[in-house]
Amino acid sequence: MKFPSREIVEHLRREFPKGTVVELVHMNDEHAPPPGTLGTVMHVDDVATYG
Repeated sequence: MKFPSREIVEHLRREFPKGTVVELVHMNDEHAPPPGTLGTVMHVDDVATYG
């Protein structure tokens, strides 16, 4: 697995700060919520995963 650079992670943290509302477009997981589901960013971790 290739991890994103620190610069990319920092860019995403600036682009999607805590409280940003996001919409699920696609998720490759049979248990995923349906497309169009809204969520709120709580953090972006060191491997650029949104939580």
